[in-house]
Amino acid sequence: MNQQLGSYVKFFHIIRELGDSNQIDVKQKQILKVNFTTKEKKLMNILNDLNDEDEEEIKYSLLNYLNELPKEKYEIQRQMKRTRSSITDVDLIKGVQYDELKFTDTVADMEKALKLITHFNNKLKDGQTIDPKVNEIFENIRTLFTQTSPYNIHSPVFIGRGQSLNSDINYQIECELSQAYKEVKCQFANYMKSHLLLMDETVSYNTIFSLLKELSKNLLNCDNFSFFVLNSNTDMELYQSKTDNMEQIPMDQSIQDELGTIPENKVFRFSKNSSFCSKLMSINYLSSYGLYANNVVFIYHSKQNKQLETQDILKIANEYQLIDEIKNLSMFLLQTIQNAKVQFFSPLSIADMILDLGISFVRASKFVLIEKIYNIISQIYKVDKLQTDQQEIQVWDTESVYIVFKDQTVTVCFRIYQMNLVKQSDQRLYSEIKHFYEKYLRFIRECFDKSAFYKFFLRSNDSLIFEFDKSGHLLFLSRPIPKQIKSNFNIQFNSLLIHSNQLSYNKIFDQNVVSNIENYLQDHKWKMMKDNEKQYEIFLKIEEKTYKGFAVIFTENIKGWVKEQYKQLESGNKLDSKIKAKIRKQLIQHETINFVNKLEENNPEVKDSVASLYMPLQQLILKRSRSIRDMQNAQNEQKMKKTEMPQKSKFLTIQEWDLNEFCLESQDDLIDSFDFNIMDLTSQIQKHRIVWAILKKNGHLDDFQIPSENLQSFIKEMEYNYNVNNNPYHNYDHGITVMQTAHYFCMELAQTSKSKIIDNFNKFILMISSFGHDVGHTGKTNVFEINSLSDLAIRYHDKSVLEQHHAALTIQVLKNPQSNILVNLNQQEFRNFRKGLIANILSTDMSEHFTLLKDFENRPKDFNDCKILSGYIMHTSDFGGAGKKSNLSIKWSSRVNQEFSIQYKLEGELGYPQQPYMKDLHIPHVMAKSEIGFLKVIVRPCYALLSEFLEDRLKHCIANIDDTIQHWEKIVKKGEEQQQ
Repeated sequence: MNQQLGSYVKFFHIIRELGDSNQIDVKQKQILKVNFTTKEKKLMNILNDLNDEDEEEIKYSLLNYLNELPKEKYEIQRQMKRTRSSITDVDLIKGVQYDELKFTDTVADMEKALKLITHFNNKLKDGQTIDPKVNEIFENIRTLFTQTSPYNIHSPVFIGRGQSLNSDINYQIECELSQAYKEVKCQFANYMKSHLLLMDETVSYNTIFSLLKELSKNLLNCDNFSFFVLNSNTDMELYQSKTDNMEQIPMDQSIQDELGTIPENKVFRFSKNSSFCSKLMSINYLSSYGLYANNVVFIYHSKQNKQLETQDILKIANEYQLIDEIKNLSMFLLQTIQNAKVQFFSPLSIADMILDLGISFVRASKFVLIEKIYNIISQIYKVDKLQTDQQEIQVWDTESVYIVFKDQTVTVCFRIYQMNLVKQSDQRLYSEIKHFYEKYLRFIRECFDKSAFYKFFLRSNDSLIFEFDKSGHLLFLSRPIPKQIKSNFNIQFNSLLIHSNQLSYNKIFDQNVVSNIENYLQDHKWKMMKDNEKQYEIFLKIEEKTYKGFAVIFTENIKGWVKEQYKQLESGNKLDSKIKAKIRKQLIQHETINFVNKLEENNPEVKDSVASLYMPLQQLILKRSRSIRDMQNAQNEQKMKKTEMPQKSKFLTIQEWDLNEFCLESQDDLIDSFDFNIMDLTSQIQKHRIVWAILKKNGHLDDFQIPSENLQSFIKEMEYNYNVNNNPYHNYDHGITVMQTAHYFCMELAQTSKSKIIDNFNKFILMISSFGHDVGHTGKTNVFEINSLSDLAIRYHDKSVLEQHHAALTIQVLKNPQSNILVNLNQQEFRNFRKGLIANILSTDMSEHFTLLKDFENRPKDFNDCKILSGYIMHTSDFGGAGKKSNLSIKWSSRVNQEFSIQYKLEGELGYPQQPYMKDLHIPHVMAKSEIGFLKVIVRPCYALLSEFLEDRLKHCIANIDDTIQHWEKIVKKGEEQQQ
């Protein structure tokens, strides 16, 4: 049996089977593990001689090996095992002397004999052939026990409380304790594997939903869950995992009456005639437990053949103060479902949160084990369960044994009547309780260590780790497998195989990697492998001289030096600010490219939505269906067609008005609201008043001495240049809407602790920038301008073509003496104004979206950068229409999609590359799918980040976006159903 990985796996599989069939105890199992890992000579000789013998022969040889171990060594192992305890909290009664080793030999020998007899009896029943000598001994033992005992060895004898235990009852109770330990450990260790579902190439909402169902099953032992989100006194939102559907329902009087009787922050049992339960989909739940917290009523249901067991966390939560754990899990379930329905999600961030939640439940799970121990020993003893405040119990008696389980929050004490530790059976039971609880505490500590280890790799961009258990089954994968690594090493991974235990190393990796792992695993240290110059490392996990499994770590060739260098520069302060800023910019660009690549890799549907318009470094010219000459001719034809149309006078349709007659009125308060709707205004003068009112409300008219006649000419010129191309979307209405949105965001900023970052001068720049950010828009995208070799593309060298045009045109209008509203600024102020305006308008370049997002996301704690904040507010304001309530957001979507459809048709006529997301937008579900991608990937994250900066003051905007996403999803679902 060569000591390669295959033999490791086989060996530990065999000793696990021996333990499960109770042929060896936990002490013997530990001895085998240690001796095998340390290559104890005698054991190695036995295994090497066996080679490829069948498992039964290997088991037989291992049992003989244990029997032949020197007793002294065996007892030292037992003693070490017992004295490693951290449970100094098991206290004994006064006057009772406890000698654990007094009966050790007898108990151990009898235990071995019983297990061996049971083993060979089972072999006889199965018709297997055994050694004749062994059979003879077995027959003699059976005859002896038949003659000396009225009971058959396999017939348990039950006795009353306080009586001495015979070997059968002792063995039965020990088995129950062992089984309880295994059940609790298995239940609460499974959450560690649940994150593997997130590691497939594409993670859909269905994956997230399945994961949450599995997580709630593992941690709470529930089959389904429901949430009632109480929005107001008149309505609430209901979610049911059975239907995976959210719906608005009215809050009737019966609900309000019942709500008044429900305790907050406590777990309670729902009655079958509950008004809340009556709102749920009809289903036969045997039990439902609830928690009312954070204005939400959470309900967890079980429909098993039996009700939720006494030891489940939901039943013991109040007693052991586990409400915070359940509340955190509940909020995680609710928020993850809500967010996953309306935005693209990061699988790694969800995996990170699962680790935090799971580890808190692992800590709490020791109380589940305590409850199980209590129920087991209550079968034969009278036991009082007490709780203490961690003070030592002052009153002791000589007729009871106290077992104290300490915890930072709740300390539990068992008072066991009529247990006498002088008796072998009582002493043995006491030791087993102590042993299994100690063992579970070690399991909890291991989980904490693993969680910290996993979190490190979850947050690593450069490494990919596979961790396997002793049997070679996958325990942990740090992130979705990059395509390059998957291809280089022919890795086969399917998260759906997790439940069938088929995710083993030899099925994931190809034979070359498997051979390398098995050949080099012996060294017990890091080993660097090279395979076609692609590196990976292997690590053998050894804890306390015991083999625990192994890990394989792959390293990507990512240029992480930029980030590392920047960290060093931050601490050293050796370079000036300009060089630091340059390196910081490189870092942001590097992180942005990685983020975008992973976003597209994990969400392929993004490429077919308007969100692709915001991706940086696009391959703009994909193919040519015509020659350059043909394209130029087509372009000239378009210009000729335009020149044939009569030119409109700038002021032909603009009404005369006098700003001196304007004054703020009560209806202007709507300008300060996010619900402002430019579409409600019908006359041009009403729209002009909005620009004036925003400048007036912010004090800019007086502070910067803006002449009224100049402002009037400025607004007229801007309106003309906005509407000259008759764009459905990029027109005067859009310009005013973005200005009003920026005004609203600045008002919210003024209510926060960061209000001083943007002073009044920079706010004035921001207002004018937002007003002019799309002036003179052609109704086409930058991609079209570049592909068509337009005058603008040539002038601005394909770089932020339209944005530079908008900034230049705004400055041009401001330079005109008649429309110069900056006439009273000095030269330096004008230069600063111009510089800020250009920076703000360039921040609306869609291809810079993710860079801007990352830059703002990575801001330092003491952030005070007016330029970055102004640019981010400007960029988010550009999505002002998308953040409105659904009915209004849909109208803005319709307008912009009209422009896309016109461009798609024109691209086809001119032979330019056609953008996929602009195709078939007249079909409702096609347009809906594109809008979903745009809102999830671009708009919502942008608003969420700004809201977090503004101390959560934009939650209503995010709620609007979520409602709009769900509206579009209904259209997509309806369209797909019609196609089937």
